[in-house]
Amino acid sequence: MKKYNHSEHISRELEKFKSYLTKKKLAENTVRQNRNYTGLFLEWAEKENIKVKEANYTDVLNFIDHCRKRKIKTRMVNRILLAIRYYYQYLRTDKNPAAGINLKGTTRTVPHDLLSKEELEELYEKYTVVDERSQRNKVILGLFIHQAITTDELKKLEPNHIKTREGKIYVPGSPRSNSRILKLEAEQILELHDYLKTIRPKILNELKAERPGRKPDHVKETKDLHQLFISMNGSENIKNSLVFLVSALRKLNPKVKSAKQIRYSVITEWLKEKDIRTVQYMAGHRYVSSTERYRNYNLQDLEEALEQHHPMK
Repeated sequence: MKKYNHSEHISRELEKFKSYLTKKKLAENTVRQNRNYTGLFLEWAEKENIKVKEANYTDVLNFIDHCRKRKIKTRMVNRILLAIRYYYQYLRTDKNPAAGINLKGTTRTVPHDLLSKEELEELYEKYTVVDERSQRNKVILGLFIHQAITTDELKKLEPNHIKTREGKIYVPGSPRSNSRILKLEAEQILELHDYLKTIRPKILNELKAERPGRKPDHVKETKDLHQLFISMNGSENIKNSLVFLVSALRKLNPKVKSAKQIRYSVITEWLKEKDIRTVQYMAGHRYVSSTERYRNYNLQDLEEALEQHHPMK
C-alpha cells in the first residue's frame, strides 16, 4: 500500500472520515481508497490555503486542473471526485462543491445489452420455487426487478423495513445512495409476507439444529441476525447466494450477466415512463446527473436503431 505523508491535522481528519465510512459498512478496500483519495484533495487545499468547509465549485475545478498537470488519468480523477463527494457528505455541509462533476472520456459503465421490460417480467415469472432457498431468492429477485435495489442495499434490509400492510418497503441509504420508500407490487406483498412469517423463521430454526461439518463459531446466534436475508448456513454475507441466483437466471435467459445489469435495465425502463426526478428518487441517486446517463443511453440506443434500419446514404 502506498504511504501518504500528510500533516498531523490532515491525518487526524482522515481517520475520522475513515471511521465514518467504516460505520457505513463499506468494504475495507473501498474505505481505504476513499480515505487516500480524499487525502490528496485535503493536502492540495492546505497548500493552497483553502478552507475545506468553504471550498466551492471553482476550487474543485482548480483541483482537477492540478490533477491533470500531475498527469493523473481521467478515470482516476473521477474516482477522486467521488471520494470528495463522500467527504462532504461526512462534513454535512449545505452544498457539495464536487456534486455533478464528472469528467468525460471514461469507459461507459452502463452496458449495452440491457434486458427489456418483457424479459425482466419473464425472468420473474419463470423462476421456479422448489424449497426455502429458492423461495428466498424469488423474493430477492422481485426486489431487483421491481425496486431496482442494489446488492449493498439488499444486505442492509431488515424485517421491519417491510410494510406489507401499507404495501411499501423502506430502502436504507448509504454514502452512495439516498434512502427511499417504494411501492411493492401485489405479488411481492404475498411472497414477502410468506417469507417473513414462514420461510425466514424456518431458516433460522434450521440454524439452531446441529449439522455435521458446521462450525458453530462461524455462525452468529440467530437472535443477532437482523438482516432480512441471510444465507442458508447463517452467514450475513449472502454474496454466494446471489452468485447462485444469477447463475439460475442465466439458464432462463443467457443475456443475464449480473444483479447490476438488472438494476440498469430497470432504471432505463423507468425512464421511458416516468419523469427524471421521480426516477432519481426511486433509484436512490444522490445526483440527477447519475440518472441522466440512463436517459442518454435510451437516446443513444434509439439513434443506433435508426442508423441500423434507416442508414444515411
